[in-house]
Amino acid sequence: MIVIFLVIGVLAYLLYPTSTNNVVVTGINFYSADDVCGLNGATSSGFNASTGSSIELSFSIEGNNTTNGGNAACEIHSINTTTPGFSISGANVPLNIPVNSSPTLSFSVSVPSSPWTGVLTIDLT
Repeated sequence: MIVIFLVIGVLAYLLYPTSTNNVVVTGINFYSADDVCGLNGATSSGFNASTGSSIELSFSIEGNNTTNGGNAACEIHSINTTTPGFSISGANVPLNIPVNSSPTLSFSVSVPSSPWTGVLTIDLT
């Protein structure tokens, strides 16, 4: 009797349809060697996606904090990813961020065509 349940369990595991969300981005880390707009070290929550798909992302961007409590002007010139299997396209860069404003940085992320789990690193200049 135990053998039957074991066989049923193994068959159910092997035949159970897998989720189409095989890419699990557990978080997004922003890197910027020149700390553009104060974004070096910023993080964001991740997302789930189907393998080989493209996801639209948008982030409200503010400039570096100033001593008077506002935000300074800055400009994001480029955006890229250093995470293997991912690519970025359609970014609205260069993006000028005026003093004390918060325009939206938007772009598409193409995910790997095979299952993947981890942190996505985005490089800004």
